[in-house]
Amino acid sequence: MKKQIKNLDLMNTKSLVELFLKEEQNTISSIKKEKLNIVKAISKILQKINNGGRVIYIGAGTSGRLGILDASECKPTFSTDIFQAIIAGGKDAILQAKEDSEDNIKNAIKDLKKINISNKDAVIGLSASGETPYTLSAIRFAKKRGILTVGITSSPNSTLAKIPDYKITPETKSEIIAGSSRLKSGTAQKILLNMISSITMTQSGKVYGNLMIDVQPKNKKLIKRAIGIISHICKVPLNIAEILFFKARKNTKAAIVMHYKKCDLSKATNLLKKADFNLRKLIG
Repeated sequence: MKKQIKNLDLMNTKSLVELFLKEEQNTISSIKKEKLNIVKAISKILQKINNGGRVIYIGAGTSGRLGILDASECKPTFSTDIFQAIIAGGKDAILQAKEDSEDNIKNAIKDLKKINISNKDAVIGLSASGETPYTLSAIRFAKKRGILTVGITSSPNSTLAKIPDYKITPETKSEIIAGSSRLKSGTAQKILLNMISSITMTQSGKVYGNLMIDVQPKNKKLIKRAIGIISHICKVPLNIAEILFFKARKNTKAAIVMHYKKCDLSKATNLLKKADFNLRKLIG
C-alpha cells in the first residue's frame, strides 16, 4: 500500500481532503492516457447510433449504478431512449447492494435477451476489476452474436480488457480505502460515460453550439432554460422566445425553425424530419 495512505484513520480532515483531491487528479491523468482508445470506441458507438442502434451499459454494484445514472439522465437531457442500462440483480440492486448477483452468469444473458439485443446495438461492460462474472458473461454473449462490445475497467490486464472489441482501461491502481472501487475507479467510469453519451449525442444533432436543444422542458427550470436557448439562437428577447416556445407546443427545436423559416409548427416539424432533426442542417 502506498505510504501516503497508511494509517488513514489517523489523518486529520485537511490532510484527508488533500489526499482525496490528489488521488482524483491522478484519475484524470490515467484517463488521458486512454485518449486513443476512447476515440476509437466512441467512433464505433456513434456508427451504431447513426444506424438506429442502442447503447447498453451493463455492470454490477457501483459500475451498474453508474451505468443507470448516465442512461437515465440521457432521456431528459437529449430526449432519447438510445442509452439503456442493466444492473446485476435488477431494479432492487439500484438502491440496495446485492453483491451475490454479480456472480450469476446466466442472468447476464437473460437480462440481455429481455431487451431483445441485436447486432445493431453496442454493449458496454463496466467493471472496476475487469473480472466480474456477470459483466464478462454479458460481453461474451454479445460478442458471439456479432454485437459491438466495449469494456471499461481500471485493470488493464484483466479479462474485460481482453475479450471485447474495444477497451478503455484507465489504470487507477489502489484505492485510498482499499478495495472501495466506488472511489477512483467510480470517478473514471463516470467521466468516461459522460464522454460517451455526451459526445455521441452532440455529434448526432442533439446539441447546437453548446446548447441542449433537445432538453425536455418538464418543469419550471427547464422551461426557462428552453426559452433562454430559443432567445439565444434566434437572437430575440425572452418574451418573444416565450411566445415561440408555446406556439411550438414546447418543442425547442421547432420553435427555432419556425422563427428562422418564418413558418408554422406543422411546416417546422416536417423540415426537421427531412433534416433528421439536425438543427445545424436547417439554420447553419
